[in-house]
Amino acid sequence: MKLLSALYFTFLLTYSFAQELPLSRNFTGTLMGDLYQSDSLINYSVKPLVPNFHNFEYQKLPRRPYRSYVARKLFFEPFIIIDTSDFYVTIDPLFVLEGGRDLEAIEKKALIQNTRGFQVKGNWKGKLTFSASFYENQASYSSYLERFIDEVGVVPGQGRVKNFKDGGYDFAMASARINYIPNSHFMISLGQDKNFIGEGYRSMLLSDNAFNYPFVSAHLNLFKRKLNYFSMIAGLQDLVRVDGFAQTESIFSRKTASVHYLEYNPLPSIRVGFFESSVFVDALAKQGDGPRNTANYMFLNPIIGINSLAAEKNDSLVHTTQGINLSMRPLEAVMLYSQLTMSEFDLKSTAIQVGAAYSGIKGLLWRFEWNQSKNNVVGTLAESASQTHYNQFLAHPYGQRFSEILTIAHFKVGRFVSELGGSYVVYNKKFNTFPYLNSDEQIIGRGEVGYVVNPATNMQFTLGVLERFGKIRGTSSDFSQNTRYIYISFQTALINRYRDF
Repeated sequence: MKLLSALYFTFLLTYSFAQELPLSRNFTGTLMGDLYQSDSLINYSVKPLVPNFHNFEYQKLPRRPYRSYVARKLFFEPFIIIDTSDFYVTIDPLFVLEGGRDLEAIEKKALIQNTRGFQVKGNWKGKLTFSASFYENQASYSSYLERFIDEVGVVPGQGRVKNFKDGGYDFAMASARINYIPNSHFMISLGQDKNFIGEGYRSMLLSDNAFNYPFVSAHLNLFKRKLNYFSMIAGLQDLVRVDGFAQTESIFSRKTASVHYLEYNPLPSIRVGFFESSVFVDALAKQGDGPRNTANYMFLNPIIGINSLAAEKNDSLVHTTQGINLSMRPLEAVMLYSQLTMSEFDLKSTAIQVGAAYSGIKGLLWRFEWNQSKNNVVGTLAESASQTHYNQFLAHPYGQRFSEILTIAHFKVGRFVSELGGSYVVYNKKFNTFPYLNSDEQIIGRGEVGYVVNPATNMQFTLGVLERFGKIRGTSSDFSQNTRYIYISFQTALINRYRDF
């Protein structure tokens, strides 16, 4: 009976979690360039975007009059479509088949990723959108990613690992989301997924860098979308085992994040947003011989600013950050954007982002961005209430004590898609967050060209290269610990897989 109940509950989850545009720049790059130039108020600072709520049209693909059913499914349509006047559902396989080599590696071996999964998406009368996806993976990686995974225990953004064969990893990732949109002013979402705030490639506030987390959120817009509010409660984990519990599967240290974002748009070309994030430790996370403190659930309140004022400075069980997100469009095809984050109102602990985006050529979205962070902004992986989840930072991959300059261009013509990017990072080794980062400076360059076979799932063939050079100060000027990864893949590119750090 318990098994039947579990299967029934799983079925309900599969058919009641959210449809929205994926957090994939490969998928949305051209669209975001168009949205940046729009003269309508489109609230695109908080992602993922749901067209029904965020005030833009993204039509489902019309059916092509191919004579062959196989041709339609391979080149244009979702694999399975259920379409009535009120209800629209698609079901698709997901996969990543990637093979390559690191030409700079001492041990020359094939590097692979073999991913299988599925996706269910749907929409009911525009009031309820849902999606669910699951990925099962086996992979082997270049040496710098191996060092990262062996140190923190997760594939970047994709979950905990188990060993697989000789030097490989086995890991899985499940996502689900449901959005209820009773009217044009309000949306409530819940699920297990990622969220992103900002207009940049990186975010110093909240990004999709870390693994999925369970959450519930509410979006509100008023005064013809000029005033927008986002409030989210999320359950986070540190991969630190809690003492004193005899369980088959160890209990990890848990904490809760309360995130608020208030944005004012006086004009479609100007946005001013205020951000607050509070992470407080749950009762089980307190370790050692002392008593376990009860979590302070006052921090679950949905009003921005209260948590920052209520939190005691230097409290090891609570950490708050405050931030500002600004963007403006001085020219039709140019957007300037910036973020400022600080820890507990301390101007000595700040992180900043300044960037520009250009979309003046059809199909092109190009960014140039500078990110810098001082110490003690988001905490460290060893701190109980740090702004982290699954041993990764919720915002920028480097966390703090770094300076980064990057540029990235996304270009799409017809079904041909390409990306070209590079970054230069200076990292303060004295405050090294990850021991795998044993270099003080890094230069990373990457490029991809691909052809989209089926736009419904962004199924594409891709050829790419990633170059990574590390330098240790005080040694010769030559760069060491190099990576030159050349690869070819066939994949449904619906998530961001960050390897440029």
